[in-house]
Amino acid sequence: MGRGPKKMTETLIKEWQAEGRGRGEGAGYKPWLEAFDLSSLGRVSRPYSPKCKRSIHLLSDVESNTFYALEWSQLVTGIREEFPLDRELTLEIADALGIAHPYYPGTKVPTVMTVDFLVDFKGHDQNRLEAWDCKRTEDSEDPRKLEKLQITRTYFAGMDIPHRLVFHSELPMQKIRNIEWIRGGALKTGEDERYAGALREQSLIMSHDLARSTRNQPLREYCRDFEIRQGLNPGEGLRVAKLLMYERVLLCDLSNPDLVSAPLASFRCTFKADNLRAMGGR
Repeated sequence: MGRGPKKMTETLIKEWQAEGRGRGEGAGYKPWLEAFDLSSLGRVSRPYSPKCKRSIHLLSDVESNTFYALEWSQLVTGIREEFPLDRELTLEIADALGIAHPYYPGTKVPTVMTVDFLVDFKGHDQNRLEAWDCKRTEDSEDPRKLEKLQITRTYFAGMDIPHRLVFHSELPMQKIRNIEWIRGGALKTGEDERYAGALREQSLIMSHDLARSTRNQPLREYCRDFEIRQGLNPGEGLRVAKLLMYERVLLCDLSNPDLVSAPLASFRCTFKADNLRAMGGR
């Protein structure tokens, strides 16, 4: 929250607003802060999200780990990172709470505060929005950071939007590491295949094979055999398996610390013949 380039001006804020930062949805959303705007305390990254259909700007390891968990959830339909709060409202809230509103370092310019993620969830009766901030556990001992979080929480409470605060020590890191590994199987934007649709074709072949397979090899060994049978390069079989896991065709235990060594019996293939059209078949 409240982070930005070392020297912000009202002119730059107006330029960012004119660019459409903080507006849009889905593939058309543009975050208020982008990875190249600042030096973060953690590692910045811009992973492509098939769900959001665009690259996501993540400014720390905690944000990245939280994003992977959110994107994996089938209840999440949209994610807007570095979402800006209305500055007039945050100034009013800070005044009402008796809290000093943040200013950009070395300026007299009030900060455009942001929430790490504004998340769209689908529900049984209706969709809902939630605001998520993710912090390191030691931030809970910083009075100033807690004051700024109080402004954010009051802001969203006034809109009847729940505000969730996640600390890095609460994240299920083994599951997140597996999610990060699995999503590496998805086709990247602009990635060249041996021929158009090659990865999709191999995923259909593997789906059929797994659905009727009686083998109980470790996943790594099965993928090597699959490569030999299909004439693929080393590593391509595991890439196909990861794609199937990403698409929930091949279900696995995300808490397993060594999925590549897990026996096929520990996975469940959900593929059926009528899934062919949904997966891109004819």
